[in-house]
Amino acid sequence: MAGLCFDMYGTLCDTSSVRAHLGEELGVADRLVAAVDETWRRKQLQYSYQSAQMDDYEPFWAITGHALDYALAQFDLDPDAATRERIREAYDHLEPFPGAVEALDRLSAAGHEVVVLSNGNPAMLERLAGNAGLRSHLDGIVSAHAVRTFKPDPAVYDHAAETLDRSLDDCRLVSSNAWDVAGAGNAGMATTWVNRRRDPPESIGAHPDVEVGTLPAVADDLCSS
Repeated sequence: MAGLCFDMYGTLCDTSSVRAHLGEELGVADRLVAAVDETWRRKQLQYSYQSAQMDDYEPFWAITGHALDYALAQFDLDPDAATRERIREAYDHLEPFPGAVEALDRLSAAGHEVVVLSNGNPAMLERLAGNAGLRSHLDGIVSAHAVRTFKPDPAVYDHAAETLDRSLDDCRLVSSNAWDVAGAGNAGMATTWVNRRRDPPESIGAHPDVEVGTLPAVADDLCSS
């Protein structure tokens, strides 16, 4: 059985679930809340890439704060420091996607080792896993923080394999992020893409080995193979 490395943000937990908290804190129209959220997530990913490329690592919690500051400035919003911190803390309370616990439990029962592999730093991942009700359904949490860079740097996938004491080809990344799948596949991991939006695969990097639409479908595939 394989070591299954689940991405956290956007795969097990829904990053857009911050919108309710954003709306409460900012008191603005739903359309603006959605725009702030989309910009926040886009810049969070962009800043992780930039940090890695510039060899100027900061933990993902800090990256998330920088991205929030940009998103607020983009729409001329200037809440005070306490409000900004409360908004950022929404990342500790993301909602799990439907079927997340079911999929993790079925895969564990089938004999797979099931962990999170995420750009999140360990403290924020532990908080989210606990709050989302996922921690007891995982065998472990593996963070890119240990190698001070971010996915899709091959060092992150190598670190996961080393942590699990497995070869790369005995590990599988499960992610909804096409760029993550492309990176893991290039590094030598098997991959399952949870393609909820029916997007095309990335044009650079590896294509997914398996493509499904939901988390329970991951278990359907891997428990029957």
